[in-house]
Amino acid sequence: MDEDFKTQALESALPSPSETLLSIRLLDFKTSLLEAIEELRIRRETENNYEDQINKIVIEKQELEWQKEALQHQTDTLQQQNKEAMAAFKKQVTK
Repeated sequence: MDEDFKTQALESALPSPSETLLSIRLLDFKTSLLEAIEELRIRRETENNYEDQINKIVIEKQELEWQKEALQHQTDTLQQQNKEAMAAFKKQVTK
């Protein structure tokens, strides 16, 4: 009789196989959900980093274009001054 009582107490303390299977499935679902959330977090961080890098590159490109325009203007001015100086020199030489 003592053994029957111990067996019943042990059986009532242990979950049934269906409860165990449900717990395993629930744990598997939670693990998959956490993995998916972590992947989304990593993807979001990566996208933000890419956006920051793209913005920096766009700003750098714009600054380089401005520098190019300034240098082109400087080159044009120097060429014009060179033409004027050569014309003045030719006038002096031909006199």
